[in-house]
Amino acid sequence: MDLDDAQDWAWCDSQFAAIETYVKTQQIPHGMICDWPEWYTAPYVGLWAVENPEDPGFVGHWILAGDSTGAQPQPVPFDHLSATDLPEPRDAMAAFAHKWTTLAAAANKGIAWQGSPELSGDLAAKAKQLSRQAQLLALWAADDELWDLD
Repeated sequence: MDLDDAQDWAWCDSQFAAIETYVKTQQIPHGMICDWPEWYTAPYVGLWAVENPEDPGFVGHWILAGDSTGAQPQPVPFDHLSATDLPEPRDAMAAFAHKWTTLAAAANKGIAWQGSPELSGDLAAKAKQLSRQAQLLALWAADDELWDLD
């Protein structure tokens, strides 16, 4: 789905409100929440930086957020990771892919997880969905054309 600039902006703007709510609900320590994703493909998913309150100007957490509008039948779940060892958005994308691959493999063995990402419903179906999404995140992380290489 190709969005024009206005639709693109509107999607990112609506996602920002959902990011703010997620950060507060998850009680993620934060300073400023960046009002535009570091990376995104609207209307599906965005990767957002959240400032470290103990080190202003630097990323403290990465938030991966799927569409919050309800338009997607199987939206990417919201999740977060500390940015301690993930200085770049691309590093964070790869880390989410690894985390989700591990969670999906455990879920396929009937092992549920606690915390983020929060998924409800049939564990096997959610594991399959999370595994597919992890594969896509890994492809995106590996694609040089999607990242600004200085």
